[in-house]
Amino acid sequence: MYLRGWASSSLGLPCAGFVAISLVSAGARAEEGAPPQWQVDVKAAYVVLGARAARATGGIMPSVTGLRRWPVREAVDIGVGADVGLFSLGGGTHWLGVLGGPAAAARVLPFRVPLSFELTARVDFGRVPVCNTWGLCLRYVGFFPAAELGVAYQSTPHVAVVATCGVRAIRTFAWSGVSVEPAAAGRIFW
Repeated sequence: MYLRGWASSSLGLPCAGFVAISLVSAGARAEEGAPPQWQVDVKAAYVVLGARAARATGGIMPSVTGLRRWPVREAVDIGVGADVGLFSLGGGTHWLGVLGGPAAAARVLPFRVPLSFELTARVDFGRVPVCNTWGLCLRYVGFFPAAELGVAYQSTPHVAVVATCGVRAIRTFAWSGVSVEPAAAGRIFW
């Protein structure tokens, strides 16, 4: 109990200070006309894990990804951050899966129109429920890396709509393979 209180108070102050300084400096750069450096994506993907049995798990997977971006060239930038998501939402709560971990992204703006192409890689850790062809359903904890390609349309200076299609490597005792995850996302950046 004492250790938990000490950790939250000792980590809370530096983290709060870092966030406050980052937001103030990001706001100052936005006023100067610098490109946005922070972004948050709220995404909904559709995931199917397991064999094509009637008990395949997955479903709607809402997730949130936060990235800090750095320009590399005039039309290219990279980003590093983290994401967290839930899947099998709408099914039984005992099958709810949780994934989260570090993320890295590269974005290219090749045209003068507000359209960008993106590649994101994630190393997600979490709990995944998977069913095999015989109807055996178990939950597995481990690393489940993913990669996705996306196209973003910037509708205003700080808002974009994104369409992505991702693949995730799943390796468990019940089923091993690749899940395909088409998704739509809303993005804000500053």
